[in-house]
Amino acid sequence: MKKITLILLMITLLLITGCKDNKKNLYLPEAKNDKIYTTIGGGNESHKGEGYTITVPTKDYRYEKEYDDGALEEKWEYTKKDDVEIKVTTYKNSDEISARTKFLKDYDDYIFEDLLGYSLCGQELDGDTLWFNLHILGETVYIVSWEFPKNTSEDLQKELSNIAGTFTLSE
Repeated sequence: MKKITLILLMITLLLITGCKDNKKNLYLPEAKNDKIYTTIGGGNESHKGEGYTITVPTKDYRYEKEYDDGALEEKWEYTKKDDVEIKVTTYKNSDEISARTKFLKDYDDYIFEDLLGYSLCGQELDGDTLWFNLHILGETVYIVSWEFPKNTSEDLQKELSNIAGTFTLSE
């Protein structure tokens, strides 16, 4: 009985508060089509990483690559607004739990929703938001994350979600 009460309380809290947008779920990308970035201007570039492909607009995004604690981080910073970026973090020779734990440790200033043991979204006290999803190929875990401040337009939030939705694994 206590478990059911606790689960109902957690679901109620998630419905009242949380990282979701009341109008659209930003984690779920819109249907894909060839005109997904027409409002951005400029073309798109399919970036082939180690074991994956992601499509990022060539205009308004700056690419950077670095290693952080042995994990490869490839990120695209949005040049028109500070603190907006999309990132692919690659954890080689790792399993889902340890990669997810390392990732969440790097973002310990965020408070993450934890629904049935799987975090999707976190927020800082100042309102910055971080969304992420996880992909596994063999012993390599890829975490695609997109981060933006509180005052980011819904269009830009949707754009970041759509870019994350273009992530595909390749061998």
